[in-house]
Amino acid sequence: MDYEKIEFKHTTPLQIRFNDLDVFAHVNNAVFQEYFDLGRLYYLQQILEGELKTGENTLIIASVKTDFMEPVLLEDNIVVKTSVYAIGEKSLKMIQLLVDKETGNEKAVCESVMVAFNKKLLQSIEFPKKWRKNITGFEVNVLSE
Repeated sequence: MDYEKIEFKHTTPLQIRFNDLDVFAHVNNAVFQEYFDLGRLYYLQQILEGELKTGENTLIIASVKTDFMEPVLLEDNIVVKTSVYAIGEKSLKMIQLLVDKETGNEKAVCESVMVAFNKKLLQSIEFPKKWRKNITGFEVNVLSE
């Protein structure tokens, strides 16, 4: 995915905690995923208007790929930028950037696939029309797959 062409309209500020650091005083790579999870959570809560908490349908992660570009340090001021760039019959594709807010340096990029899932039936479902409408209404260019 060529994320440089994506317009990121959703940003989540992050607080780096001392216990996020490894022995080299960098944020541990495993913690990056927690940061992406927070960005994903706040994006979905806003765009899907809280339906993931209250309804019987949800989204589950089917695939995650993260590339690391630069270490994150305790004093860095970082944010997660999140965008959905494609929606299929049962899933969406999301791209996220971990960025230093002050320098603009990209620290990591995460691509994920999330599947629409019914909690009662315990199976994947067709992507809900309301969710598709909310996402395509928020994002600039969403591909249909």
